Amino acid sequence: MNKNLLSRPLFTSIPWLTWEVIFFGFIIAVAAITRFTALGDRAMSHDESLHTYYSWRYSEGFGYQHNPMMHGPFQFHILALTYYLLGASDFTSRIPAALFSLATIWMVWYWRRFIGNWEL
Repeated sequence: MNKNLLSRPLFTSIPWLTWEVIFFGFIIAVAAITRFTALGDRAMSHDESLHTYYSWRYSEGFGYQHNPMMHGPFQFHILALTYYLLGASDFTSRIPAALFSLATIWMVWYWRRFIGNWEL
């Protein structure tokens, strides 16, 4: 018998489905909702508009030239890919940042043994 409530399976037939998995899935779901709700409704900042403009130009075939005054090339390439696949809009220009913020939360799952357990 597990000593921790979070590590107990919900059903004996599905041993990997524990309260910890349910709780973490809930956190990811809430994070996804908060990241993607009204994603294209806000006005863009100056830096964000520069990134989106040059990424759009790259996606339209005008090429890319790195400028050290702006962020590295990965941001421009991932935005250009997003524009190529989904079209250019305020919403789609923020999708990569929203996805990477969810990935950051997801990585906590793999670090949980270093963070420690919460004993209930």
